[in-house]
Amino acid sequence: MDLTVQQLRYFVAVAEELHFTRAAERLVIATSSLSQQVAALERRMGMPLFRRTSRHVELTSAGQALLPLARRAVGAMDDVVHWTTQARDLAERVRVGMVGGSGLASAVIAEAAQALPTVRWELRRLEFADGVASLRNDRADIVLAPSATAPRTQGVRAVPLWAEKPVLCVHSTHPLAERASVRAGDIADCDFAGRDAGNSGLPPGIIEAWTADQAPRIVHPVRTFDEAMDICAAGLGVFVTGSAAASGNPRPDLTYVPISDLPDLTVYLLHENKTTTGAIPALERIAFDVARREANRFGAQEVGRPRKAGERRPSQPRPRSSGPRGPAPVLRGPDPSELASDLRTPPG
Repeated sequence: MDLTVQQLRYFVAVAEELHFTRAAERLVIATSSLSQQVAALERRMGMPLFRRTSRHVELTSAGQALLPLARRAVGAMDDVVHWTTQARDLAERVRVGMVGGSGLASAVIAEAAQALPTVRWELRRLEFADGVASLRNDRADIVLAPSATAPRTQGVRAVPLWAEKPVLCVHSTHPLAERASVRAGDIADCDFAGRDAGNSGLPPGIIEAWTADQAPRIVHPVRTFDEAMDICAAGLGVFVTGSAAASGNPRPDLTYVPISDLPDLTVYLLHENKTTTGAIPALERIAFDVARREANRFGAQEVGRPRKAGERRPSQPRPRSSGPRGPAPVLRGPDPSELASDLRTPPG
């Protein structure tokens, strides 16, 4: 026998009111619908639960026996709902802000949600200028944002996840859409979508790669990645984004043309450096593992392993002396393992 708690709830309301109209008002449903549900319950149980006349409703002996059982069943379900609400309120909440978006970013969140099922995930698209600002203003706990240069903000941990080649987004009928690639000088005269002339809305570090006479001209003001895509789809302008973002946003009306002489974009995971426990450090590890496995599939390249918060840079071995005059000088190159650190703003 397939009974539902909702049917038992309807039965209890009628049994307590002994009046279908008052019970329907209490349940906020139509009287006719309530009558049909109770009749369906009686058919399922194979016995009448109420004796009805035009002026009177009363419980049958079967209804009287069922009432305390139904109350317990309905109360138990209410307890489950109450517990679920409390558990959800007490669950850790992580607000993930994304500047732009790609299939790789979605893959990171999907794996994190599977690995950390008790965490309540909230996703939001951020405006171009809102990466670090959303952390400072408590509108996001973690941010995924592209940049051609390492973010340098005091108290913010920046973990490089994957690298993307810069591409020019144009309408499929744009003259540059047929090109195998372009250079920065080729697109200097294009009308760009961006935030404004002073804060271009292009990934940080990209606009600095142009010479002064080739700097992109921001004609169409936009605040978000989606707005920039809409400008390109309408044939009004062009926009610079990363190869992974391009692979995650395929559209028949858009073409993504590689830009050969601009620096690669790195997508960074940003969060406040004081966060050392809970879901955020776990998400950092998950994000790096997903990027390492899936970067190529989404048109990106993996980067080296980031250092953990507080981890000291490993020392490099001193080479042996090659002669009697003592040890040779130590030649120190860039340390590829130092990819994420507590980036501090130098004192001004």
